[in-house]
Amino acid sequence: MTPKTNADHNIGEWNTFKITMKGDRMSVELNGISVIENALLPAIPERGPIGLQHHGSKKDGEWVGPPSLVQFRKIYIKEL
Repeated sequence: MTPKTNADHNIGEWNTFKITMKGDRMSVELNGISVIENALLPAIPERGPIGLQHHGSKKDGEWVGPPSLVQFRKIYIKEL
């Protein structure tokens, strides 16, 4: 899915995501801004592992490919 806006914080600052899955629909809030709404994810399983992925980093304000350092903290999962 392509976000409808770039709401990322600068490199070195933490970003906060709120990802909501309801059936095969996903919504994403990044740093308090809705970036993906009700996206259809066909054939998504009801249960299974959760993968965390990063697609690169920013250089001079532009995204560039990996490798880059990625860190995660305070991950919470709540069943709706």
